[in-house]
Amino acid sequence: MMLHDEMQNGTTGSALQAQPGQMFHSGWVFISSLGGGDYAVSVHAEGLEAASAGDYIVEGVTRGATMQMVPISGNASASEFDAGTNGMGNFWTVLMQNPSSSFEAIDLVYLPGMSMTNPTLVASVQLA
Repeated sequence: MMLHDEMQNGTTGSALQAQPGQMFHSGWVFISSLGGGDYAVSVHAEGLEAASAGDYIVEGVTRGATMQMVPISGNASASEFDAGTNGMGNFWTVLMQNPSSSFEAIDLVYLPGMSMTNPTLVASVQLA
């Protein structure tokens, strides 16, 4: 029943594409309309570095001439998540507009040592 309701709400799922040489097995980005202009964004990834090695952050690549990578939730701390000891990580947030209207891609970025100084792009998905 829940899957049926999600499909009625226009949930889309897209596979994350791994960057060469990165610690990543598979992952998905799901975007679902919640009504009233709000959208849920969920990321599930497997084969990640364990939390003791660093954090991950979900970023959006803005549309337009000044394409920039920005934390998808508006700030870095709200866009970070850890992978469990099994290498699986989950992230979700609610945005007040369709992410496809503001972002051309969603990126999964690794922050070694929990520092923003040497971020590494792990995987990405293009939005329509």
